[in-house]
Amino acid sequence: MKKFISVLLATMLLSIPFTALAHFDNSNAGTVPKAAVSPVIDGVKDEIYDQGLYLPIKNPHSATPDGGLGGGAEAWMLWDDDFLYVFMDVKVASFYAPDDYADVQVDSPWGLTTVEVLVDFSNEADEGSDVYQFRLNDRGFPNVTIDNSFWYNGDECKPYMEWGSAKTANSYTAEFKINIGENKKEGDAADKNFGGAWTVGKQVGLYLFSQECSDSGDQALFVSVPTDQSGNWNPGLYDYIVLGDNVVGAPAPAEPEPEPEADAPAAETPEPAVPAEPAPAPAPAPAPATGDGAIFAILAMAAAVVLFARRRISAR
Repeated sequence: MKKFISVLLATMLLSIPFTALAHFDNSNAGTVPKAAVSPVIDGVKDEIYDQGLYLPIKNPHSATPDGGLGGGAEAWMLWDDDFLYVFMDVKVASFYAPDDYADVQVDSPWGLTTVEVLVDFSNEADEGSDVYQFRLNDRGFPNVTIDNSFWYNGDECKPYMEWGSAKTANSYTAEFKINIGENKKEGDAADKNFGGAWTVGKQVGLYLFSQECSDSGDQALFVSVPTDQSGNWNPGLYDYIVLGDNVVGAPAPAEPEPEPEADAPAAETPEPAVPAEPAPAPAPAPAPATGDGAIFAILAMAAAVVLFARRRISAR
């Protein structure tokens, strides 16, 4: 009887549906479309991004109010089997340019006008050491942090991402092509949790950050998550994205080639017309009597009269 009850309880438990819960209390920021073709990484926004997931980076960071500086940023995201693509368009009031800019961008890059893409590839991390950070400053100089005890600078970042940037008077762009395989390899060596395979349905924790610095030392910080969830290195407060199966950017199908026209039958050479048999010539009309004919006719008639007269005389 006990064995029967145990089996019954196990069966009942297996029959109860369980709902998968998102990591912590973060929100689903949306589904990222899959790109059929890779954007050109040059800091110029390709049209395919308009079909990507749009994320505003306009919530003031809870620790630092706007202060009247820039207007934050906008981001668009795509993915494919090997890469995560992020394009940011950043609005600023002015560009901070300290004399030691080149040193700061290497030694303390967080001290400049800059943007960051912070990623928890597992959507399960509970500490900053499991986060990957990808950064571009307003001059397009990159930093990549995989083990947050150090970061890569400049060309050292090439195995982990490609990047591009363009600048106008009051804005700049930051474009990232994040190499999934290379980052996972480095992350595995640092004991990071990458989570499930990079494929449709994968959840990825995400935090987008835009920082403007002014010459006076003021800062304006904007984030992609709600204001009360600010925290660059606290993955439990990130939103998450989902890799979608909707494919965008596929070239339009080529129009079918027109069917070749069937060869027209060769024109038949007409056989030469057989000439019709000529109609028989009409009998010639009798020639009109000439003067000689009339004389002969008169003589014949005279002879006949003479002969008749002789016969009458003889009869008497």
